[in-house]
Amino acid sequence: MDAAQIQAVVEAAVAAALQNQNVLDAIRPQQPVVPAVVFAVTPAGTGNQPWDFTSPTGLRIFMASITPFPVKYDGKEQYLRDFLRQIWQRAESFGWVAILLVADNDGAVRNITTQHGCLTKDNVQNHAVTYLRQQERNHQASVCLRKLIMASITSKMADRLATRKADYTVNAAAAAQINVPAPAPIMKEDGMCMLYQLIRMVSVETMTTITIITKKLNNLEHIMEAAKSNIEVFNTMVDDLITQLQARSAHVPPMTANLFDGYANCSDTAFAKYMETKRDSYEERTLVLNSHDSLMIIALEKYKIMVDRKIWLRKSEEQMEIMTLKAEVTKLRGKPAAKPASTTNKTASDGKKGKDDDKFAWKLVSPKEGEPQQKTVNGKKYIYCPYHQTTKWVLEVNNKGVVHRTGCEKMKEALTSNKATEGQDQGAEAAALANAIEDAGTDTLIPVVDDEEL
Repeated sequence: MDAAQIQAVVEAAVAAALQNQNVLDAIRPQQPVVPAVVFAVTPAGTGNQPWDFTSPTGLRIFMASITPFPVKYDGKEQYLRDFLRQIWQRAESFGWVAILLVADNDGAVRNITTQHGCLTKDNVQNHAVTYLRQQERNHQASVCLRKLIMASITSKMADRLATRKADYTVNAAAAAQINVPAPAPIMKEDGMCMLYQLIRMVSVETMTTITIITKKLNNLEHIMEAAKSNIEVFNTMVDDLITQLQARSAHVPPMTANLFDGYANCSDTAFAKYMETKRDSYEERTLVLNSHDSLMIIALEKYKIMVDRKIWLRKSEEQMEIMTLKAEVTKLRGKPAAKPASTTNKTASDGKKGKDDDKFAWKLVSPKEGEPQQKTVNGKKYIYCPYHQTTKWVLEVNNKGVVHRTGCEKMKEALTSNKATEGQDQGAEAAALANAIEDAGTDTLIPVVDDEEL
């Protein structure tokens, strides 16, 4: 077989193989074409094409987007920021972000959940009209937001919000045209306008509000007292105030120095001293703070360490000594509380005796020499006390549980008044302890009561 014949055989074999492959391709099941994946950052998709809420997938998107928040908002200002944060997160998850970004009077785009103080009612209503006139996704998002708000607030808050219905209801009819009759109004409630009115109810936008917030930030010593020296609570309160100013585009005062003043007012002296060393380092420029947040982190970490070590608010030895001195002076220098004059046990101004004078006349009579100096009258034990100028017989243990022999104030006064001539040690000790308390910066004494029940 020559070369030409060999070539003819090869070509015939190739042709037969191709024919067989075509037959196989014709009878083999065709594989489905996999469409290209459409990129989306949320399950609800991207763009402004409307959702098909009549489809199973669209219905699931709708129901998930309006699911109420775990805790219903009751309208308190301290929880507004958290409520708005949840609104924004839901908007990110379901593609509502566009309706929450509103242009202010200068055309700058503002996020209503964080910069609501920069917007007016006209701003939000004009923004709402742009999508309520269209059959688009933003229109649907407005409805979802409105239902989410109503499902996530208390019934009392819903009633308050309903009184402002006119402010979150806008005319969605097409814009009027020149030389064309104006179309009939199409009034629709808008979720974004509803959110704005809720914010307005909770946080009144006035210059007075800004002034009050700024004043609080400039007096953080009072915030520390309100936080009861809990550094975590203190930091949160400060952060909330700063956020409130930022939401109104107001100037936030320099916070580092103010924070140092606030931490210095903490009841834990060890913590206050620690933060004072940080202040010294900051002023000497050996401690670099990029922002006031850095200082708040330092303070919070120190607070948590002290709490974990169970040394938070532990009293120092000096404080314990002052408390002991104060207690001892109280015992030595306390005066009996003044008793209201009895209307039944005194002689009237007209010379007539009170009805109980004769009943208690025996209290004025001192025992004679050799007579007992204790007696029991009407089931109560009395003792004779020579230091009392009027009532000679007093209860052995008064109604406050004070034993008269050791707690008699008349006796202590007599010993104290005679210390100059008699050199009584007890009087000298009282004076020394009194001076110690005065040096400690307090003169508050708790008197030992020496009253009795008639």
